[in-house]
Amino acid sequence: MSSLSNLNDYWRLHSDELAERILASYPPLHGLDDALSPALSQMLRTPYPAQSLAIMGVAKRWQISRSAHVVAECGAGKTLIALGMMFAHAQGGPFSGIVMAPPHLVEKWARETFLTLPRVRVFLIDDMRNGGDPRQPHGVNEVRLRRGEIVREGLHTTLADLRMLGPKGWRKVCPESSIFIFGRERAKLGYFWKHVYLKARAGKHLGLVLNPDTSKPISTDDEFLDVRDFDKKRLHELVERDKGGTAYYSALWQADRNKIQRMAPADFMGRYMPEWFDYAIADEVHQLAGDTAQGNALGVLARVAKKVAGLTGTLLSGYADDLYNTLFPRRCQPHGAGRVYLGLGRQGTLYPRVWRDRDHRAHQDRR
Repeated sequence: MSSLSNLNDYWRLHSDELAERILASYPPLHGLDDALSPALSQMLRTPYPAQSLAIMGVAKRWQISRSAHVVAECGAGKTLIALGMMFAHAQGGPFSGIVMAPPHLVEKWARETFLTLPRVRVFLIDDMRNGGDPRQPHGVNEVRLRRGEIVREGLHTTLADLRMLGPKGWRKVCPESSIFIFGRERAKLGYFWKHVYLKARAGKHLGLVLNPDTSKPISTDDEFLDVRDFDKKRLHELVERDKGGTAYYSALWQADRNKIQRMAPADFMGRYMPEWFDYAIADEVHQLAGDTAQGNALGVLARVAKKVAGLTGTLLSGYADDLYNTLFPRRCQPHGAGRVYLGLGRQGTLYPRVWRDRDHRAHQDRR
């Protein structure tokens, strides 16, 4: 028996046994000999065999769960796989999908959609605001492919109008399949805010900062706050009502109406459009793992759609705690629904790994 000096030597020596154990523990949802969906033959571009395998794997996973991840190298065709798995799961029928992508890939997604799916309309979510530069696009705008270029042409609407229509009303306006695309930077752009407080000009609280809701000084455990403590942080105070009443949240900030009046599209959809879309796709999902505004937008995608999937070439960004936020974007509902990971290797080999989440707390502790 050869000597083993490191972990790589061990993997190389026992590679066949490890491969058999993995396949036995995690059998693929779609095998090489399984029949493909008839819907794939309707696509304008025919997927490669490895891409078809990934499409069918996610489509079958969506039949028993609501989420999946596609992990594949750059150039493997993750965009085509994402479009194909929505089309295959819908069995070639009309559906609505929303895609959040990096800013430089928004128009690429629109172009790829036109070149891949039949009978589809594409819309870009530009912003949600009052006023604005009339020379710039605002709201939700339909786009079309003209001589290889994406141009805004066709229906113009807003997220507020879509909310009022609802999925059934939108189906009457747009009986074809519809894909909504927006950049992750614009998804988080909300209103500007400013501090709100009073300053005592007389009496025993002279010079102190007061809470507008109570007209009392704002204090911490051992001292009163002054203007310098506000800086660039949003502050709030938990105020107890008189006569032993309940405590309530008292914000010490508000929207600044003197600046741009807008609302973050992700915030609006998360509040008012739950499960409005059939599918949601998060491109480059590893960049949305942090506890940031963009990371919160990933949780919004999990809320506004019935089925959700993430695309990435590097599932792990280098920190283990980022992996938890990527695998469990729907933080408001701690029960996991299961995940599927599809790794497309250099030789076109598909490595499926499937498990069902049973104890969310255990996963959270081991992140």
